[in-house]
Amino acid sequence: MTVNTYPTAETIRSGARGHECRYCGQTVSEDGNRFRHIATGQYRCEPTKRASYESSLSDSFIRS
Repeated sequence: MTVNTYPTAETIRSGARGHECRYCGQTVSEDGNRFRHIATGQYRCEPTKRASYESSLSDSFIRS
């Protein structure tokens, strides 16, 4: 998997704020058959957001 990941219908989950990207945790909106990150306006994940999200996920898995 690359750092600049593009969310797809299979990688979107429903969260408290609406649709969220599983890769970086950001809220996304559907734009045709693609998903755009609301915070950045980009289709691909922001590498720093994704890295921090993944490290927080791994921390929570280790603690549980």
